Amino acid sequence: MEHNLIGRIIGGYLLLEQLGAGGMASVYRARDVSNNQQYAVKLLPFHMAANDTLRHRFQREAEMAARLTHPHILPLYTFGEQDGAPYIVMKFVDGGTLNALIEQGPLGLRMIARVLAQVASALDYAHEQGVIHRDLKPENILFDTQGQAYLADFGIARMREASSTLTGTGGFIGTAAYASPEQCRGEELTPVSDIYSLGVVLYEMLTSVKPYDGQNALAIMHQHMTEPIPNPLKYRADLPVTINDVMRKAMAKLPYIRYQTAAAMSEALNNTLRRELGTSPLAEKAPPIGPDPVFDKAPDAYTAPPPIPDELTQDIAPSRPRPPWKDDDPPMPDTQQFLASVRVSHPGAAESPTPARNAHTSRATESDPVENANLYIALLIIVTVLAIAAIGITLVIR
Repeated sequence: MEHNLIGRIIGGYLLLEQLGAGGMASVYRARDVSNNQQYAVKLLPFHMAANDTLRHRFQREAEMAARLTHPHILPLYTFGEQDGAPYIVMKFVDGGTLNALIEQGPLGLRMIARVLAQVASALDYAHEQGVIHRDLKPENILFDTQGQAYLADFGIARMREASSTLTGTGGFIGTAAYASPEQCRGEELTPVSDIYSLGVVLYEMLTSVKPYDGQNALAIMHQHMTEPIPNPLKYRADLPVTINDVMRKAMAKLPYIRYQTAAAMSEALNNTLRRELGTSPLAEKAPPIGPDPVFDKAPDAYTAPPPIPDELTQDIAPSRPRPPWKDDDPPMPDTQQFLASVRVSHPGAAESPTPARNAHTSRATESDPVENANLYIALLIIVTVLAIAAIGITLVIR
């Protein structure tokens, strides 16, 4: 019946091709007949739409997804019902899924860190809105052509405070390979159940293999509850040894031991891979690598430091050199004033020196003080040299 939907118009959207089919819905690439824009349309199959329980669950997905607005959550534009079949219209991204990348082998460390940071921010946002995803896996992480990751498919998510039990008490909902131990036991879930699933996704990105792989879903669920966490170094020797600490905390059997937020797991991975990642930011709004500051930050984004109190700087503040006299002292006397002071201080001196002496004194006072100083220094050097020579001659004669 599904192939008969190609070419049909659902809610004003022409179905072009089937992109995938999940447990309870099929996704199509579609075109809005009014503006030729491409979208993804998710349809509940007709035979499942007849089940009121599944139909209500599908509508809950649309209602919850419409509330979640985040750069890394696949946006939902509209939803409705046509001919008894509910549908939702989402953003169309054609960069493939994380699962398709993992099938090609382990991912590069920088890409792992970037994808984890983006998905972690989306998951923490959903938890803040009271929504638990409950089916986090690589198939539900999509990419656009720029490599931006989007968390999708909140089809089996539910509100934490909701009392509705569409699947019955104790029923298992999710994918066994990524289910938390408490999810496998059918217990009431908290956001840290999604943290466990994200840890499984991280392990698979690092190694390209699942941590637990039994013969059937029950065997895998038993491994989640009882088996130790495998060592990713077994498959990838280039990882630092401390990656085991990240995996043990992310996939701890007891919920309270795990990272309590997805961002904390992302930051722990960045710290572990510090040497491999370097210091460049992994993505816009990504957590910084350890305690280092965020790089490439706008200059006006930094907070100015508080001013230093004056009492702490008065003894260390630099000051300009001061002249040998204080600002309130009179300037140094010139030569004429100095000689006058000498005459005053020696009352026995002749009141009227000879004309020749007066002329010489006048010329000396009018001469350049620098030249006088140089003359005195030269005379001193000559006298010193002559004295040394005389001493030397005396020693030779003796």
